[in-house]
Amino acid sequence: MARTIIKIKAAMKQRTILLLLALVFVLTAQAQRRRQQVQPQRVLPQQVPPPATPGSRQDALELYRKAKKYAKGKGVEKNLTLAFELYQKAAEMGLDSAQNNLGACYADALGVFEDKEKAFYWYQKAAEQGHALAQANLASCYTRGNGVPIDEKKALEWCQKSAAQGNTNGMMKLAVIYYEGNAVPQDYQKAKELVEQVLAKEKDHKGAKIYLQRINKNLKEQQQLTATETSVDKNIPVAAQYDMNTFAVIIGNEQYAEDVTVPYAGHDAKIFKEYVLRTFGVPEKQINYIENAGLNKIRTAVRWLAKAMEVTNGKGKAIFYYAGHGIPDEASKTAYLLPVDGMSGDIESAYPLSKLYQELEAIPSERITVFLDACFNGGKREGDMLASARGVAIKAKSTVPQGKIVIFTAAQGDETAYSFKSQQHGMFTYFLLKKLQDSKGNVTLGDLADYLTSEVKRQSFDENSKLQTPSAIPSQSIAGSWRSMKLK
Repeated sequence: MARTIIKIKAAMKQRTILLLLALVFVLTAQAQRRRQQVQPQRVLPQQVPPPATPGSRQDALELYRKAKKYAKGKGVEKNLTLAFELYQKAAEMGLDSAQNNLGACYADALGVFEDKEKAFYWYQKAAEQGHALAQANLASCYTRGNGVPIDEKKALEWCQKSAAQGNTNGMMKLAVIYYEGNAVPQDYQKAKELVEQVLAKEKDHKGAKIYLQRINKNLKEQQQLTATETSVDKNIPVAAQYDMNTFAVIIGNEQYAEDVTVPYAGHDAKIFKEYVLRTFGVPEKQINYIENAGLNKIRTAVRWLAKAMEVTNGKGKAIFYYAGHGIPDEASKTAYLLPVDGMSGDIESAYPLSKLYQELEAIPSERITVFLDACFNGGKREGDMLASARGVAIKAKSTVPQGKIVIFTAAQGDETAYSFKSQQHGMFTYFLLKKLQDSKGNVTLGDLADYLTSEVKRQSFDENSKLQTPSAIPSQSIAGSWRSMKLK
């Protein structure tokens, strides 16, 4: 009897297990069927973008139009994130306008985090399809180094393509290239023509109006310069390539508030700048040119040079040119540059040469060349003395610079740095420019020093019956090698 009961219990247990297994099987099958029956998602009108599946150009255009509505909030609530997603879908379908706008989203952080590399990628995609605005945007990437290394030649190429299609952005960017002389010879007239074409298309274009005023001012100055130009003012040699590792400060102090003018100092600086631009091939953005600099402007210019040279990592060259009054401290016999807001009788209002040399010495560089068309004896270019002087020329102490500097001065000791009236230049600057013109800038510092000493000394005696002897002073670290160094 006991065995029978045990068998019955075992059978019941086995049946229960089978029932449980059957129930699990049924439940699993039902779950699988529910997963397979995907219910359509409820989509609110104009709230969720359509799936990014391959489609026709018409499909891409529809996405693009919707994206623009959300980007501008036209007919719908403005939603930059949704606009970005729609642009992205249309861009991936190959629509050039969407690719350009997607690039703008990445460039300006519109509905997505800023990403200059992705902006460049999408601008390039659209530009290669011939999209004119994208070509102008791609040019900006190359100009500014956004998402790609700076390349002025490629910037020029894409600007030309954009401008050829009549795109005003491309035309303005091309005008700036000609105005600044980046990757092309500087050409104000060409820049003016392009800006005028922009204004013909968009008469209220504020940027074009401002730029046209600036260009007209420079053209007027060029015309005035041409009207008075002498032999060194024209036929300026042009370099075959740009020098991206040279920076220059050029100061022409002619009009003084409290002292007499320095004849032709402004003209000296202006023409020297043209040689630095054209003959040395230094881009205009790497030149700090100042007419009639006050004390603060001189200080700021020297600091600018130090900051600018940081990009060369010690492998660049710098040029510092000054034409104007120099004065001595009668007590210490030290030399100073005189700012236009300074007074020759107030040494505190002047800029010490020793300070200039200290600032330049601290700049890591391959070499720094200094040109000083000034005398430091208390005299004027005309040969007489400044009002503050006692009528006796003072022999200022010469300073030997440190670092890697070569200083060219217009005169020595108590000599005067004269003007060259027939050529409308300072005598020192005239022969400096003459040598650059004749040699096309390919001159060693030693040859330049010998030429300046010989020619200025002779011409000064012929004109004034007095000697003016330029000098070249190298720093100690390059005393044995400076003469063979090339100026250019």
